Amino acid sequence: MVNTNKKTTPKQIFRRVLVILSGLSFFSFSIFGVVKMLKSPSNANQPQQQETDSAQAILEKEAQGYKLVLQREPDNIFALEKLVQIYLSGGDLASALPLMEKLVSLQPENQSYQEALSFIKQGLAQQNNPSTNTPNPPSQSPE
Repeated sequence: MVNTNKKTTPKQIFRRVLVILSGLSFFSFSIFGVVKMLKSPSNANQPQQQETDSAQAILEKEAQGYKLVLQREPDNIFALEKLVQIYLSGGDLASALPLMEKLVSLQPENQSYQEALSFIKQGLAQQNNPSTNTPNPPSQSPE
């Protein structure tokens, strides 16, 4: 005969209680998270200016770090390259020029440095003589 009398052991009771408590805690944390998300305002409404300011601040901090490296190691090629990139990304050709010239003097065989130097010089020439790259306005004849 098969014993139809099923007795639950304390171990089985503990497992069931543990499963029920785990499920309840999961659902409660999920509900709290959803409620918190619905109550908090959206971050999408913040102005884009903060992102621009923070990006500019990050670039300035990086530039300061590379300048400190160059004070200790004036011929550090990596720091020179990164500082030139930062200046060029900000449109500061005048500050990038001496650093690029130093890179060319340190590695004259590097063709990309020489090309970048010529582009920087061209950009500075165009900034100094804006009349050479902009067309003259048409002259008006008196009526």
